[in-house]
Amino acid sequence: MSQRKQEACLLLQGEMLITRRHIRLRPTKLSLVMLALSAAVWIGAANYQVNVAYAVCFWVIGFIGVSALLTQRQLMGLKVQAACTDEVFAGDTAKAHVRFSAHTRQSRLLWWQDEGAHLPKQPAPAEPQWHEVTLSQENQWQAQNVWEIPIAQRGYFPQPLHITVSTSAPFGLFCAECRLLWPSENIAFAAPLEHSHWGGDLAATSDEPAQHAGMHGEDIAYLNPHQAGNSLQHVAWKTYAKRGELMDKVFDEPLHLHQDETISYKDYPPGTPKDTLAGLMTHRVLLAERHQHRYTLELPGSTIPPQNGMREKCLTALALM
Repeated sequence: MSQRKQEACLLLQGEMLITRRHIRLRPTKLSLVMLALSAAVWIGAANYQVNVAYAVCFWVIGFIGVSALLTQRQLMGLKVQAACTDEVFAGDTAKAHVRFSAHTRQSRLLWWQDEGAHLPKQPAPAEPQWHEVTLSQENQWQAQNVWEIPIAQRGYFPQPLHITVSTSAPFGLFCAECRLLWPSENIAFAAPLEHSHWGGDLAATSDEPAQHAGMHGEDIAYLNPHQAGNSLQHVAWKTYAKRGELMDKVFDEPLHLHQDETISYKDYPPGTPKDTLAGLMTHRVLLAERHQHRYTLELPGSTIPPQNGMREKCLTALALM
């Protein structure tokens, strides 16, 4: 890529504004035909001294110039933002949201496409798919599209992530383009590899329902009407003896009734490939989260004890392992 193109490429860091220096303007075939026609009319007017032909020639050239300015204006002042907030695992498709907005009361018609630079090279690449975007008063001068990004491996999203925004409105005489680079810091988690045998005893109890589901602390907070299916251990029998109503006791603080688990890389044979090891341990982390177990994640060179945001921290550490 040339230095000029690198300077003109706009980095999508938050909500970015497209300015004149980010736009590349090129004429279409229709514009070139009109310019050639204008040249022919000018030659004819010069040879035959036809004043009307001069006027037509100046009018056509002026129309072409105004069309160039109006086409460039379609992209100028446009704000673009890209973000991905959903969890993504290797092998899935990340769905980033590309948001377009404009604060000027001018209807805009444009298209955008994924350049596909992050995709593996194929002998017969598919035709790029263009997505239409219309900004008008009806949609409050903003629009949002979904950018689907295939994720093949764990770790940071593949780079470079380029999109091209283009328009030929309003007359189709010029094409204005802007290249945008999204330096995403999003992380794709390792794809979980299901298994049931490892060094710990979590597998033996992973498929069993929690025996103490609904158990809480020792201090009673309040009473609720008894629900069919609730354990009779929570029934306030003294209240039942006085009022004849079945009431369930609700307690203040939850007790940690499950013994802490340790999800360790040592539970697997030495020499296990890192990608395989990350997938196996990711499966156990998700399993522990689903059953609300307290756990510690032990990785080569680091240990993550139970803490707030445990799920995200563990999955991120496994993705970058």
